Amino acid sequence: MCGIVGYIGEQRASPILLEGLRRLEYRGYDSAGIATLDGNFIIKKGVGRIGKLNDSLKFTDMEGNIGIGHTRWATHGSVTEENSHPHWSCKAEVVLVHNGIVENYTKLREFLISRNHKFSSQTDSEIIAHLLEEAISSHADIKSAILSVVGSLGGSYAFLAMIKEQPDLLIAVRKDAPLVLGIANNSHFVSSDVLSFIDKTNQAIFLDNKEIAFISRNKVQIFDFTGKSIQKKTTTLAWEISDVSKKEYLHFTLKEIHEQPISVRQALAQNEKEVKEIGEILRKTKNVFITGCGTSYHASLLLKYLLAKNLRVRADVFLSSEIDQQKDLIDSDSVVLAVSQSGETADVLNAVAIAKQRGARILSIVNVMGSSLARESYKTLYTHCGPEVGVAATKSFSAQLSVMFLIVVAAAKGSPKDLLALQYHIRDVLATEETVRTISEKYIGANDFYFVGRGDNYPIALEGALKLKELSYVHAEGMAAGELKHGTLALIEQGTPVLLLNPPDETYLPTLNSALELKARGAKIIGISTKRDPCYDDFVPLPAISSTYLFPIVEVVPLQMLAYFTALGRKLDPDYPRNLAKSVTVV
Repeated sequence: MCGIVGYIGEQRASPILLEGLRRLEYRGYDSAGIATLDGNFIIKKGVGRIGKLNDSLKFTDMEGNIGIGHTRWATHGSVTEENSHPHWSCKAEVVLVHNGIVENYTKLREFLISRNHKFSSQTDSEIIAHLLEEAISSHADIKSAILSVVGSLGGSYAFLAMIKEQPDLLIAVRKDAPLVLGIANNSHFVSSDVLSFIDKTNQAIFLDNKEIAFISRNKVQIFDFTGKSIQKKTTTLAWEISDVSKKEYLHFTLKEIHEQPISVRQALAQNEKEVKEIGEILRKTKNVFITGCGTSYHASLLLKYLLAKNLRVRADVFLSSEIDQQKDLIDSDSVVLAVSQSGETADVLNAVAIAKQRGARILSIVNVMGSSLARESYKTLYTHCGPEVGVAATKSFSAQLSVMFLIVVAAAKGSPKDLLALQYHIRDVLATEETVRTISEKYIGANDFYFVGRGDNYPIALEGALKLKELSYVHAEGMAAGELKHGTLALIEQGTPVLLLNPPDETYLPTLNSALELKARGAKIIGISTKRDPCYDDFVPLPAISSTYLFPIVEVVPLQMLAYFTALGRKLDPDYPRNLAKSVTVV
């Protein structure tokens, strides 16, 4: 959730750190700050958006060629300047930024108070700075001091630290939270996401769990929590992921909705052999489990339908956060397919760790190359959809679905020819933008919204409701059409908007009958289909598609646009919805 950046090199650090933080704004945050070292520490931080903070604090005026920065999402302690990062120790010998949660912080705080340490915040993060200062005073060198600190910390964390007496040293520590190093000539970067430095270098080293890096201008030393030295390979990143501009669009979210023809095409450009291999594994495995969170969970539900209908493969889908309720079913005869945009979602990684402990083989669908999930997997297919800055997933969802369709078609020994036309079908739906905008304006005052679909369309109904909730803060529910009469009809009253997913597949007539039930109780029906029925009050046309199983990936696009335009109509920022983060890296 929070964002970390660090830099050490020949250039002034503060402009580099500021740009890095701006590139991490998608993660969600409520405060931000930067610290540099130029003889003494210079620290500026506050509550609010980075742009406004820079206007008042002038981050780029900070001197020094080494520094760290942070965007904070409040967990321990309220949203205040004191609780924002960076944090420092009593004697200002150590400055630190931290992601994650220190689970034993109460015990550690009591110990530090007994050693006369004074705290200036309510956070668990500040404790690490004081612990490091305490350890430095009682150990022979910095390495042994760091090993002592990580040995005493409980929970999950990633942190960067600077030490006043070591002006050419940046310390990076990772345990259950992402950190990656950027390697350049006489300078190094470190961050929770490669996106923060990809415009500076495409050479990276991904820290694995329980690893520590000592970083100077021209050298990186890495060792594990026992002190053993580790040699790491450098990874070459794809330069194309560096583009995070809005271009001509008002918001990243709208830009990313319109990028879906391209992102779907890129997602379908997979290695045929690897796709077939994963398809065969799923087809032949006795116990298949699929897991994800949020939007990725909805994609997982659709894959369950695809596997059942096309391969007769029975798969169980579970929310990653609910792994404890599923783990007894997972064994060495199981395959767990984990779906994640970032590959760093804590709940997903926790589910994968438990599944591996029980002997399961891990497959994954991920957007970010080199991510933790990819490294924990036996086989990974990447969605290749590029950076997604808008917090609400749009193009990453359609890219996930594209990869899933490709796997199923390959396993069924079908032709992917129909899939290649998806990009053109999505362009056709994007052309309905003004129609969707008009519909959003018509129902801008609605406080309850229902999305209804059957079969393959049901996961898309869930996703449409999630998008509306995320972007416009409207109460919305996704429903299986056949379940309306089992309770939800009691909530329908005169004027209640219901969006009906009704493509011309085997669910068409039963879904239309559900629409008539809703209409009889006063609902306003927004039909998403290839042809307009008289019962629709409003209508968004879908293109004619010969392969009806592809409709879910096409029909989600107007739902994304509806959420976006509803947010605009309510004068909300669709890129950064309140209380949400792009990558949830705490359990």
